[in-house]
Amino acid sequence: MVNRRDVLALGSFSAMELIASRNPAFAAGDRPSAVSSEAGGSSLLDRYVAAVNAHDTTLFPELFTETYIQHSGRSPSGLAAQIENFRRLLASMPDLQLRVEDRIIAGDKVVARNTYSATHTQTIRETPPTGKAFTFRTIDIWRIENGKFAEHWDLTDIAEALNKLRGG
Repeated sequence: MVNRRDVLALGSFSAMELIASRNPAFAAGDRPSAVSSEAGGSSLLDRYVAAVNAHDTTLFPELFTETYIQHSGRSPSGLAAQIENFRRLLASMPDLQLRVEDRIIAGDKVVARNTYSATHTQTIRETPPTGKAFTFRTIDIWRIENGKFAEHWDLTDIAEALNKLRGG
């Protein structure tokens, strides 16, 4: 059986390699432009985490482009869809908190290994509330355009977390 953490780690390393291979400045070690893009990407990620942790989707227009493309398949693309997606998440997990474990920023890409924590107080994916604290992890890759997130790919272990809540 494949360990999900190994798959997530492999995905993260693959993303780093993809970013490095597609960014000549990164590959060549030319750091001046990379440093400024890293600072911008890091700041954007920090503002995103602060908005999520404050449960404040009113800040999302400052963080996401109108034409935001969501590649996960779990929610539609667009800024309005992203706002609605997080409102739904926050309604189902009222104490949701996000912590960035690792970040890699290169060129127009931000890669983050994240841990979300919450208390299971609402029905989530047909799983009745258990009152248990739980976590799930993601690896997110965003493309930045004009200082905002424009595109997103991710891997998540929410299914594993829900299985544990169900007693599996």
